[in-house]
Amino acid sequence: MDDLAVANRRQNIRIEGTWPVVVQTAHGALVAETRNITPQGAYIACDKQLPLKTELRLYIMFPNRRYVEILAKVIWSYPYGSAVDNTPPGMGVRFTRIADADREFITSLSSGYFKYWFDKSFTSI
Repeated sequence: MDDLAVANRRQNIRIEGTWPVVVQTAHGALVAETRNITPQGAYIACDKQLPLKTELRLYIMFPNRRYVEILAKVIWSYPYGSAVDNTPPGMGVRFTRIADADREFITSLSSGYFKYWFDKSFTSI
């Protein structure tokens, strides 16, 4: 597979952002944080690694006190992180059920308006 084919696999821009997330499984819950997100999935930074294909309920808290509830599945794990690019341990999740309004909200995060609004909300605290 050439570089162009690999680059074209990702259909949405990854939105870099560190937002708190509660990860609920059939065995309990843990608190973690996102590192990036797309309308289809997210990278969740956490020390506890969950098995592949684990089904999750995510509650992602955005700075305007709005949260989104999303059903997801673990699709890959990065248990040791990387000192080279400062990536913490975590896991990739694919959203399996997300409300249309929440998908649109996540898509809109890449727009300048929401970036400005979020940056402003952090400086006014």
